[in-house]
Amino acid sequence: MEQTLNWRKGLFDSNYQVFSNALLKFSINFSSFKNSAIATTQQGIYLLKSEGYSNPETKIINNKNEVLAIIRYDWLGFKAKIFFTSGEEFDWSFQNSWLSRWSINNHKDKQIIYNSSRGSGLIHSNVDDDVLILAGLFIHEYYVRILFAFVVVVFILFTSRGIF
Repeated sequence: MEQTLNWRKGLFDSNYQVFSNALLKFSINFSSFKNSAIATTQQGIYLLKSEGYSNPETKIINNKNEVLAIIRYDWLGFKAKIFFTSGEEFDWSFQNSWLSRWSINNHKDKQIIYNSSRGSGLIHSNVDDDVLILAGLFIHEYYVRILFAFVVVVFILFTSRGIF
């Protein structure tokens, strides 16, 4: 089932809304200082909870406190893997150097392609799985936050070097 969804997020926040035919399909609300989020879909409420620093991973938990999937990150490659408890595995990766296009793929029959431009974008999917679609947005925001923190640290290091 081919579908095209629209998404947008706030200018100074990380809360996403995904629309199908101009109707709200689901939303993701990120925690301010943690890489965690709560997603509200038509099927239920999900918690995306990140843990660890050396081997970071995010668990996707439903409202019955069952782990549905685990996301493992490859910081050096700017990639991630999504492991569902059903046994399905998906690869997440950026598709361009501007970090405005990324995809999820199982290298068989399921693929989701995301595009972004100034806080909004499109999602082209042949899968009708809200959890998988929101995982793709979550991973993107995860890497955007890491890059932002890196830029801030580098800026502080270079500006404080001139002070001392």
